[in-house]
Amino acid sequence: MLFRRNISNDKQPKYGIISGASGMPKQLGISGDSYMCRRLSDNRYIIALADGMGTGQEASECSRFVLDSLYQLLRVGLDYETIIGSLNAAVPMNIDSESFSTLDMAIFNLDVGICHLYKAGAAPTIIQRGEETGIIRLPSLPIGILDKPDFKKLSFEIERGDRLFFMSDGVSEAAPPDDNLAWARTLITDYPNEKPRSMSERLIWGSTIRYGQNERDDMTVISAEIV
Repeated sequence: MLFRRNISNDKQPKYGIISGASGMPKQLGISGDSYMCRRLSDNRYIIALADGMGTGQEASECSRFVLDSLYQLLRVGLDYETIIGSLNAAVPMNIDSESFSTLDMAIFNLDVGICHLYKAGAAPTIIQRGEETGIIRLPSLPIGILDKPDFKKLSFEIERGDRLFFMSDGVSEAAPPDDNLAWARTLITDYPNEKPRSMSERLIWGSTIRYGQNERDDMTVISAEIV
C-alpha cells in the first residue's frame, strides 16, 4: 500500500510510506485482531492495530468497533488523546461491560518526518534503521479496563529507508518466550529488501513455526517502509 500523491500542481509530502499486512486467525475465518492502514489527509497517514479480548466473534467485534470509531473520531478532528479517552468510555458501553481491546496507533506526519506512536496494552514495535533494529515497548493497559485510559505515547523522527513492524501479541509472544524478539529481528535483517506485505507474511510464518503444535493466538503483522 503506497501513499504518495502524484498531482503535479499540489505540494507533495516530503516522505512517502508503503505498508502491507498479513494475519492468521486462531479460529478459521474469525480473527480478534483488526487493523487499518490509510491516509488521513495529504500529509498524515495512520497505521492502527487492535486486538480484542480473547478470540472469535466477540473479540473481532470489539477490535473492529475500536478501529471504526477511531477513524470516525479522527475525521472529526479531535486530538489523539481525547480520542483514546472517548474510545475507552465507548467500548464497555457499546460492546460489553467486560470487553476490552488493545490499541496500537501510529500517526505519521509525512511533511516533517515525525511518527506519533500511542500504545494501550499493545505489543512491542520493531524498528529498523540501516542494519540496526530496536524494540519500542510502551507498557500500558488495554482500552476499556479502567475508567481512565492507560496509554503511553512516544514521538520520534523518521528517515527514508526506515522499516517499522507492528504486531499483535499472538506474534510477539509466540512460544518459546523471546523477550528480545531475536527471531523476528533476525528475519528482518536477513531480508532488507523485502516488500512490506511479503515481510509481514514471513513474520507470520516465523511465529507459526515457533508455536509448533502448541495452541496459538490470533496473529497479525503490519510492516511499513518510509520512502
